[in-house]
Amino acid sequence: MKSIAFCAVLGLATIANAAPIHSDVKAYQALVLQDVRIATIGYRLAAANAPFCKKLERNPGWVLQDERQYPDLETARTALAFRQPVAVAGIVPAGPADRAGIMAGDGLLSLNGVAWNWSTRAPKAKSAQRIEQVQAQFRTALMSNDIIELGLETAAGSRTVKLNPAPICASRFWIDTKSKLDAGADGYNVRITEALVSFAANDDELAAAVAHELSHNLLEHREKLRKMRKSAGNIRATEIEADRLSVWLMANAGYDPLAAVRFIERFGRATDPALISDGTHLRWRGRVDIMQSEISRINGSMKFNGLYPPPLLKEES
Repeated sequence: MKSIAFCAVLGLATIANAAPIHSDVKAYQALVLQDVRIATIGYRLAAANAPFCKKLERNPGWVLQDERQYPDLETARTALAFRQPVAVAGIVPAGPADRAGIMAGDGLLSLNGVAWNWSTRAPKAKSAQRIEQVQAQFRTALMSNDIIELGLETAAGSRTVKLNPAPICASRFWIDTKSKLDAGADGYNVRITEALVSFAANDDELAAAVAHELSHNLLEHREKLRKMRKSAGNIRATEIEADRLSVWLMANAGYDPLAAVRFIERFGRATDPALISDGTHLRWRGRVDIMQSEISRINGSMKFNGLYPPPLLKEES
């Protein structure tokens, strides 16, 4: 799942030991797998709906990681392949990086002939600073060039690959290690908690959560709420729009829109008392009614170039 380049700011708490604890190694590996799962779903949604997005960016389709993100370096190095301090954590299947033969564990050496220097140190509080700078460098390079050249340290030695990814909707997708059933969007980032990933019954249900947050970004809800009175009613209106758009995004990406109905019913039964206290969200039954209405519109719509044009994004353009 940053181009969209993806990373998770990891918050696992471990105790330094002479040898990494097996359970910690497994926990690090599991978290990376979840991050790649979110990145893959996000990429699929963003790529399929690119013709309808105002803001686009070119995305390699990968998850990058920095060993500084992990509180226990030895555990991270045991659990994950770090051929360089900043490396590829995972690849979106059939994405540009996958087609170029890039693999998990490949370490970053250079970008367009300029080598990275990973030897500088940073305070622990700034553990995510370096990876954010790398992500920004990739975004800049992908905006400025048709093709980028990437130097990698692989299992077979050093190699240079060329990437020329197609534009997709501009958003970055990452997993948050919080234990709360929660998700969020800030105009660019889509954040899904580890608890919500576990709550989803399958990829289609998880895609419903990701598509809802991506809808907030595509409809520029954060910026619109800044310009208007941020009342409960206005927030509720953006939530309704995100529910409406989400099922169109899912349908275009090949996910089952009815999975959103199933997910919202279960999610609503688990969280409604907390969500309705301030009036910013409809009750789950109201959300289900809205989604089912939109699914009926999808089923009655004609495709153009194999896609259903989402009415809300047509109105935005």
